[in-house]
Amino acid sequence: MRPAEQTDLIWGRHPVDEALRSGRAVKRLYLARGLRPAEGLAQTLALAQERGVIIEEMDRSHLDLLTGTSRHQGIAARVSPLPPADVQDILDLAARRQEPPLILALDSVQDPQNLGTLLRTAEAVGAHGVILPKHRAAGITGAVVKASAGAAQWLTVAEVTNLVRALRELKEKGVWVMGLDMEGTIAYDEVDASLPLVLVVGSESRGLGRLVREQCDFVARLPMRGHVESLNAAVAGSIVLYQLWRQRDRGQLPINGKSGEQPGAD
Repeated sequence: MRPAEQTDLIWGRHPVDEALRSGRAVKRLYLARGLRPAEGLAQTLALAQERGVIIEEMDRSHLDLLTGTSRHQGIAARVSPLPPADVQDILDLAARRQEPPLILALDSVQDPQNLGTLLRTAEAVGAHGVILPKHRAAGITGAVVKASAGAAQWLTVAEVTNLVRALRELKEKGVWVMGLDMEGTIAYDEVDASLPLVLVVGSESRGLGRLVREQCDFVARLPMRGHVESLNAAVAGSIVLYQLWRQRDRGQLPINGKSGEQPGAD
């Protein structure tokens, strides 16, 4: 007897649309009965029909039960799992683009909304990949794909059993490890974005773990003017990713830095 084919369930108009556009195999599409076919949805359905995807209508209450949420926007899909990747796949992508690596690594980020936001930003700035721990952290679930507005499906995501080992491997291959923490020794905009970089964002509750911090070549902070002590992981990480990309895009270096010599590094 053949084992049942493994599939993932995703929901929301953007995630389903991006799954179809990215070439991810969509096995079945679920629609809430009576859903109004707005322009964007009509295009999604046309693409699904073009690819021969089975479309099944059901009561909205049944779709709520299937997805475990009422925030599915009337559409869900069974899709093939995302292809597995490793750290070398991320480096290979950077090499094909002829760009210094720009990688996001997450140290035990557990909130699906935060993870989805960070994935969406990473895709928006053209990051070459994301490294996630397999344990004690959020994975690429349907809720995360929804929070990323489908962007997770365009990224190379490597899930590793040991984040410290993965960071050490990157350092051995010439990538600088940049931690992000409110106690960092340099400001985030003093970092030389032309370097091969992996940005490490810590968990919502404890920030960077001790062993992860020890692997960082330098730790950057976001200067704060207001009364709150820090921004949440998703906001802080997104700000820094965008800053790094804009520096690269404009060919700018920080005032106190120069290529190959990182302020604050030993």
